[in-house]
Order: sequence, then structure tokens, then C-alpha cells
Amino acid sequence: MPVTAFEARTRQFDRAPIGARGYHEPAVDAFLERVAATLDGDDDLSVSDVHNVAFAKAPLSKRGYDPAAVDAFLRDVEGTLAGLSQSTDYYIAPALEHTHTRKPLWRRR
Repeated sequence: MPVTAFEARTRQFDRAPIGARGYHEPAVDAFLERVAATLDGDDDLSVSDVHNVAFAKAPLSKRGYDPAAVDAFLRDVEGTLAGLSQSTDYYIAPALEHTHTRKPLWRRR
């Protein structure tokens, strides 16, 4: 399901598990604002930018955002951006129908 700019701006994440340091919240929030701006057409993040982003750990006194939840959301963002960047100006030929699973017409014994 595509991610919208509104979802990127308003997304809330659970805190990291107790005893674990999650992602630094302001860094994630700032990046998600860039994602929203990109979806609005005001920024130019690429799928690669989203895939390669790295966040600092939360300060020792804070738990930060749960890394698994943030990473899952960013995978959805990658899919959305990949869908937006695909052009329909070219033709992709469909694959041959199951040629790799056809049985031979005759068998040697």
C-alpha cells in the first residue's frame, strides 16, 4: 500500500524495548519530513537514499524509536518511491510462459 505525505508526517512509532537504545527520534522525524516533502514534490529523495539512511542511537537516557518499526515503515516508503519513479514510456516484454517447466515431447529410454 503506497505511503502518503500525510502518513509520513503523522506516523508515530513505538518506543524501543526496555534496555535497548532505539533510533534518535529527532533524526527520524526530520528524515520523515523529507520523505513527506518528496511525496509532495518539494524534495528529491531517491529509493537509494531511503534504503541507505542510517540513524544515530538515542541518547543514553532515552529509549528512542523501535528500529524494527521504523525500518518496516521505510521499506513501505521505498516501495512507494519505486512505484513513483517507474516510467510507462517503455515496453517490457512479458516472460515466456513456463518454458523452464515444460516437459519434453519425447523421452529417451
